[in-house]
Amino acid sequence: MPTSPSPSPGCVVTYLNTGALHPATYVHGVVNGTHVVDPETGRSWMPVLLADRSITVVDTAYILRVRPADPDGSPV
Repeated sequence: MPTSPSPSPGCVVTYLNTGALHPATYVHGVVNGTHVVDPETGRSWMPVLLADRSITVVDTAYILRVRPADPDGSPV
């Protein structure tokens, strides 16, 4: 399986939340690091900072929308 494109740190992403117990289907967050590739599956994962200041790791296959960060590094 080819890897999905990985947004750069600072980008705002919207992704499909696959957690059955989470109340929101679509979640927004800010990418706060570089992607990591799972050596067994070859899938890319991104660390994402959420609105409640928690960090989650998202499979890039579930990222639906990416908005780039401003040149000064702040999200748009």
